Amino acid sequence: MNIIGNEIAFKTFSFLKVNETEIKIPEIKGKLYREEGEKNPGEISEFEKIKYGISSDALELNRKYLNYYNSYVAKEGEVKEDFKLFELDDEYCELFDLQHIIAEKNSKLKVILDYTSSGNCEKFRNSVIKVLAKENSEVEVFVIVRDDDKSLVLESIGIFTEDDAKVSVHQYELGASKLYTNYKAELIGERSSSFVDSIYFGQKEEYLNMNYDMIHRGKKTKSDILVNGALKDKSFKNFKSNLQFIEGAKGAVGSEEEYSILLDDTVHSISVPLMLAHEDDVVGNHASSAGKLDMNQIFYLMSRGISHDEAEALIVESKFSRAIDALADEKLKEEVWNSVRQIIKRGN
Repeated sequence: MNIIGNEIAFKTFSFLKVNETEIKIPEIKGKLYREEGEKNPGEISEFEKIKYGISSDALELNRKYLNYYNSYVAKEGEVKEDFKLFELDDEYCELFDLQHIIAEKNSKLKVILDYTSSGNCEKFRNSVIKVLAKENSEVEVFVIVRDDDKSLVLESIGIFTEDDAKVSVHQYELGASKLYTNYKAELIGERSSSFVDSIYFGQKEEYLNMNYDMIHRGKKTKSDILVNGALKDKSFKNFKSNLQFIEGAKGAVGSEEEYSILLDDTVHSISVPLMLAHEDDVVGNHASSAGKLDMNQIFYLMSRGISHDEAEALIVESKFSRAIDALADEKLKEEVWNSVRQIIKRGN
């Protein structure tokens, strides 16, 4: 079956082929995951009022075939951290997971979700991550994707903020044959904020389709989308972002930036940054760029005795360092760096 997903917020000319994307869903066998997770997932009422996710069809598939659910809850005034590793292989090749991340009033919650896969079989993952940040809470979410070249991944992230809440999301998209990710933040509460600091690295014939929507509804809300990426071999990236100020969001400030390094002439990069304002008293900035490495930088580094490949790797790593350094766990941080360096290597 095929579904339509990652529709752009404001449609443009159809011949550009960026308004939406068609996703071919493999045959679903309804297999169990290696763990059961929690029973009887409830609904977060706040999400019944908003539209989020890759598409309604993708969310329905997650509900129908759900085989893992977990909730991460920080009680009022609590400081809490959680980590969860998900592994797909030849025995467990399907994952339909639902993650509820809820920070109660005045709490702090950090959650790390680490997705990996290996083996010879075709694998399919459909993940839905919902974040509810209540009054004056702080949430930090890390999503690490290190799937193999036989994996199709759908990743839907929804954010809902109350007054003075802050949500930070870090994505490390470092593997999957085809990856479709959708981030939607509804900044409802006054003075609430949401920040994205993410990276991606495409190689071989990987396909990445990413969509970010930052919706300012509350007064004096703040947001920042910063995504740094690199492409090599014959990889393909379609990146769309939308910074939207709804009428009544007076004093809101937001920015969106995406920068892509093109390491080979055979890559394909598309970027569509949008900014829609229905309110006068706002500040919005957006930027996007894609290009080859600066040869002046390469020559400078080579003049210091560094090889061309090493110079190339150093420049890419410098673009990724801020996002990766946000990981406090040194072991996990080193694993992510190793994944990046493995992709950078020429001839791999």
